Amino acid sequence: MTADYESFCEEITLTSVAETVAKLLTYPFGFHGDTGIRDFLYARLYVNGGEQLCVDDERPGCSTLLLQAEHYTVAKYLNTGESARGARFDLALVRPPAASAGIDDRRAENLDALFAFELGKNKAFGKVIDPTMVDHSVEALTGTSDVSKLYRELALHGLQQGWAIEFYDSRGGSGASIIPKALAICEGLELSAGRKLVVVFVGFSVDGQHHVSSNDRAVQAELIARLAARGIEAKPDLVPALRVAPTQQGGHSWRAAALPSATVAEVFGDRDEFAQRIIELGDMTEVGRMSGYVNLSSAGKTNIAQIHPQKDGIGLVLKRRSARLPATDLQEIPVSSLTGRAGPNARWLDGQGSQYNKNKGPAIAYLIPDTVDELGDDDPEWLEVAKLLEHAKTL
Repeated sequence: MTADYESFCEEITLTSVAETVAKLLTYPFGFHGDTGIRDFLYARLYVNGGEQLCVDDERPGCSTLLLQAEHYTVAKYLNTGESARGARFDLALVRPPAASAGIDDRRAENLDALFAFELGKNKAFGKVIDPTMVDHSVEALTGTSDVSKLYRELALHGLQQGWAIEFYDSRGGSGASIIPKALAICEGLELSAGRKLVVVFVGFSVDGQHHVSSNDRAVQAELIARLAARGIEAKPDLVPALRVAPTQQGGHSWRAAALPSATVAEVFGDRDEFAQRIIELGDMTEVGRMSGYVNLSSAGKTNIAQIHPQKDGIGLVLKRRSARLPATDLQEIPVSSLTGRAGPNARWLDGQGSQYNKNKGPAIAYLIPDTVDELGDDDPEWLEVAKLLEHAKTL
């Protein structure tokens, strides 16, 4: 492999990613999940790469293509109930085989990835990046997430560049609760010279406030400039309001009530990731309470919903019923059954007291079963949860 080929890959990658981002922002509802995004990027890479991505050979059956979908990683991963095995990149630009390579060494599955790509649409935080990846050795066997696959291959094997493109549209959360946390983790990742990890977040909003942010500021600036040249305005980093640190003084003032007294992990234990998926799906900010629940707020509206650990899942609470309450197949459960129904929160749940809900009636609660956590983000059950969270923002 020559340096010219690597430079060529870098050139067609930036051009193709920019074209894909522009298409995502122009036709945000035209992509059915990350597979659609992958297929579009695949096509753009081939258009921009042309014949240089095709390696011919005089021997029958020895010609190959250098852009591959579903290309296996070298690094191994653990999946539930399975032994460690290779995962798959959505796309990979592979190293050309040597001119003298035998037939086996010219097969696409045996070629090493040079650039790899992971694509996502409305993915939960844990599917984008491993939140603990800076806390353990890169050699540790873990589950898969888009960024961790790229990072481990960059750190342990021959991958030169890894690109994650994560898209959020207005049908799900905007990604505001995910983007800054993911970018902060990326800042703690170290790679040897010549290796490059690029994580790009693309956010579509129906009000025209589009966002493109990246851990690579040069890539971020270039993408925003290329979008502007196409007449698409996009702003950088989508960052939620900063949260205030927990008080050390306790007290029962309204200011103290707005501060967290427990983390989500402390409230939910081994259901922590499940709870985080719900929070991120609704693009909410959270305040955990030691009394066993988490308040959810959004866009300046505080305590519009809550989540509670229940025996068979997580209780999702909207602060009151309304005439516009969406129909749902989720099971309604009595407010009195919620684990966090105690003290002042009981009055919030019961709708008593003007400071809680202006006497507009009691809250309504649903059970999100534990089995839902095993489903993909696009499954009907998660769409039901998203629908209720969006309704909460109107209360």
